Amino acid sequence: MRDEKIIFELLHHGEIVLSPDVAKAFGQDQSITQIRRIGLRNEQYQIRAAFRDKAIRRIKEVDITFSDNYYHELAAYIISDYLGLNIIPPTVMREIRISSSGLNYSKDLRQGTLQFWVENSTVLFDHMDTDLVYPGNVDHKNSQIKEIKVFDCIIGNVDRHAGNLLVDGNPRFEATDSMTKSAPYLGKIWAIDHSRAFYRGQIRSFEYCRLSKLKKGAISLQFAQSMKLWDIEKVEYLLLQGGLSAEQIESIRPASIELRFRKVQQHFIDTQRESGLSEKEFYSSGIWHRVY
Repeated sequence: MRDEKIIFELLHHGEIVLSPDVAKAFGQDQSITQIRRIGLRNEQYQIRAAFRDKAIRRIKEVDITFSDNYYHELAAYIISDYLGLNIIPPTVMREIRISSSGLNYSKDLRQGTLQFWVENSTVLFDHMDTDLVYPGNVDHKNSQIKEIKVFDCIIGNVDRHAGNLLVDGNPRFEATDSMTKSAPYLGKIWAIDHSRAFYRGQIRSFEYCRLSKLKKGAISLQFAQSMKLWDIEKVEYLLLQGGLSAEQIESIRPASIELRFRKVQQHFIDTQRESGLSEKEFYSSGIWHRVY
């Protein structure tokens, strides 16, 4: 499924399918956030989606305090979409009739996030720890990972690793190279699992972000241009319109997001100016954002 209109229609209104051949409840050894994969269907189509409904208010690790909340996934998606970054699979807030654990129906509604399940994908870790070959352009792979790291700097994500980056095995749009004929784009990378984003620790020197290592080619021209239009009040409005409550928005601390964003933005303004390169020369193409 590639049609976003159909995907969002199913995420918001599709009939829930919990049959064992479609759905799966992941144990803690497979997913510490206890996600559940369910089916969504209408008269014509069926997709699968990850349902998250867990909320842990306070986790302390060293000098960082953060929450592990299902609605962080939606907040991350909305912010990435606002920045023009097609890096997180479509995500919505929805109440469904499902028990507190497992794959049983319930008469009571549970609120959680539903995120489109990218079929035919592998985790990046498997490409590092096995003989599994990355299917696309390696330079594009590295650029995508760097751009996701920069996005993590903005949302304060302290839990990025190769296990929550998906390598899309599906051939995407037709990418034309000046040296070759038109060919399907391979190796799109999706970022998932943002439940531990929006940390509450002091910003300090961005040691969890390492901005100093992210310079030329670390973000796309599309990302850089979108940052020029950033408005935190617009972001808060979109979060509210997207389904987050006022209390949930307050808990992710928009003021902290704004501070982190401004640090990231200034970093790239300064490094581009110091490089002496034009924007087109300094930033990557971002060709991977065209996935449908």
